[in-house]
Amino acid sequence: MVQFLNSRLFKILFVIACLAIFTMSLMPGKQLPKGLPWDKALHFIGYAGLAFLARMGSKKHPSWQIVIGCILFSLLIEILQQFIPKRGFEWWDMMANSVGVFFGVFIAIPIKAFLKKRKIMATD
Repeated sequence: MVQFLNSRLFKILFVIACLAIFTMSLMPGKQLPKGLPWDKALHFIGYAGLAFLARMGSKKHPSWQIVIGCILFSLLIEILQQFIPKRGFEWWDMMANSVGVFFGVFIAIPIKAFLKKRKIMATD
């Protein structure tokens, strides 16, 4: 049986997620879609997904390195937003991003172990 779930797939999805978050985060404020749900929920979901993909795709890096890397990525984006029209650095965004990162890593650990145990995900 070919196992399509492997670290390479998750790495590709992680890069796509990074590009999507980077692009959406650095759009000028007036170009953002109207009628979005609560802003902080989007931050939480985006960074939870990013950290989840990073944990699922990593064979070498411990979880603490993934958490720090994702939070630093979030910090970089928040700093860059200061230079974008109608955007700016927000501590509450950083908080939502960071909580999302911890959640994403937290749920990825048992899911990855379960998938490997059931031989649904390749051990690489």
